[in-house]
Amino acid sequence: MDEVDQIKERLDIVEVISSYLTLKKAGTNLKGACPFHNEKTPSFMVSPERQTFRCFGCNEGGDVFTFIEKMEGIDFYNALKLLADRAGVKLENRSVTRGEQEFKSDLKTKVYEINDWTKKLYHKILLDHPKAEHARQYLEGRGITAKTIADFELGYAPESWELLIKFLEKKQYTKDEIVKAGVAIRNDRGDIYDRFRGRIIFPIASIMGQTVAFTSRILKDDGKSAKYINSAESPIYIKGKTIYGLDRAKMAIKEADNAIFVEGNMDVIACHQAGFKNVVATSGTAITEEQLKILSRYTSLISFSFDSDEAGVTAMKKAIRMALKNDIASKIVALQGPFKDADEAIKSDPKNWTRAVKEAKPSLEFWIDSLITKSPDLGVIAKKKIAKEILPVIKSIYSDIEKEYYIKYLAQKLSVSEKALISALEKTAGDKEISNTKKEEDKSQAKITLPQKIMAFIWIKPELLGKIKTDLTAIYDSELLDFSAQIAKKEINKEKLNSKEVDLLNQYEIVLRNDYDFSDEDAINSEFIFMLKRIELEKNDHIKAQYAAKIQKAEASGDKAELKRLLSEFSALIK
Repeated sequence: MDEVDQIKERLDIVEVISSYLTLKKAGTNLKGACPFHNEKTPSFMVSPERQTFRCFGCNEGGDVFTFIEKMEGIDFYNALKLLADRAGVKLENRSVTRGEQEFKSDLKTKVYEINDWTKKLYHKILLDHPKAEHARQYLEGRGITAKTIADFELGYAPESWELLIKFLEKKQYTKDEIVKAGVAIRNDRGDIYDRFRGRIIFPIASIMGQTVAFTSRILKDDGKSAKYINSAESPIYIKGKTIYGLDRAKMAIKEADNAIFVEGNMDVIACHQAGFKNVVATSGTAITEEQLKILSRYTSLISFSFDSDEAGVTAMKKAIRMALKNDIASKIVALQGPFKDADEAIKSDPKNWTRAVKEAKPSLEFWIDSLITKSPDLGVIAKKKIAKEILPVIKSIYSDIEKEYYIKYLAQKLSVSEKALISALEKTAGDKEISNTKKEEDKSQAKITLPQKIMAFIWIKPELLGKIKTDLTAIYDSELLDFSAQIAKKEINKEKLNSKEVDLLNQYEIVLRNDYDFSDEDAINSEFIFMLKRIELEKNDHIKAQYAAKIQKAEASGDKAELKRLLSEFSALIK
């Protein structure tokens, strides 16, 4: 029996797919909402008998390997490896044949392995190394138990510039592979160093539990260093699509039919340690629409618990808007008293959290009530101000039933007629923030090209022009002719650009800032240089492809002189 058959024998497709979405009985099969396209009526079917799936909406289908390939964006070999780890099957070879095609270990395979080794090293250091004593004391002071440290595989990165790099090189990984995995940074001189130094390490896992990235926290806030530093995005890690703790929380979320979003890793850990296991957090970014859609596969309700400071309130409002727009039921878990976050509330008394979750209000009700509380006299000016803030949100709600409910609710709270609010609603533009958020997310989901990313990097940090050593004609954009000309001259003057180009570059900037931490200057410089190298490689690949086509044509025509000349030029090119 080969490895593929062993895995199929040990794994049930229903169990695997249930890790990604909620399935319900439908005769002898199971059904759910398709994860591959947006739909309201479930058309995704799983057959336990045949061990296959099929979506009758988008026509995706296949076996358990096909499902993992599609969900994780990986090829057959990496899907096989992921499922082999889950099934306890050891892959003996670094390649496998399926049909007539051979699949091999690739960069993604190595990035997964590098992240796993990184997690193991930092976890071992935290548990045993004398230099991690102050890290162990810090976690103990935060109330984190030894069992929780083991469960979440927390680690510690010592104050070293190359400890991890040397460790991984001994495991036969190259410097380029280590940088691409996001755990090391390459500086302007081409040297690389460990990304994490003197920090608590929080491994970030995929839904299937594979380590895809890390968040790190300083032990003591010195006012100079970033409190948190995350792995750079990599072939296996996209921040806006990754949810911290979901691999551990998904079954509890299904059972409670409630996913609670908190702000930080420590909040998630504190909740899970106290027995509240349906809690997750974002992964180095603000909440995204994609994350809400992922959670809605497991539950009909998403609750938000954010810090009570200004940033927390802003994040809460954005999350409410996204949930309403996507017809996702949501509530706000508001902590009473002096507690800033879930961690503080639970430390004081776990009942504080239990009470807050039980008393959570529907999100827009909470928003309206908080505005009413801030305006106790509720005069006509205050009423107009509240209506002006809330009506655009109501107008952008997906569900007509929910729109009508909130018109009634707002009318009651403001002591005005529904007719007056409906009249005002008709004159109200849709929520600009929802609209802008959608534009930003659509842009992000569509992805910007590598040349557009380079343009955006230069737009945000013009000083990066000094790092360009090669001809960048390949990146110039027909929609950004003036900016392209400035790059060519290595003189950026934003004042001389027309408004259309400025708007487009601002859109690119929004996408980029969602993916990269521009406060980490070394990481940004490293990423920019890496992109320049990729452009150069793509340009060379394009030239090679042109030569290959010309050589093929010369062979077909029997032009031996031309063929000899082309082969000579091509040979020189690939040296």
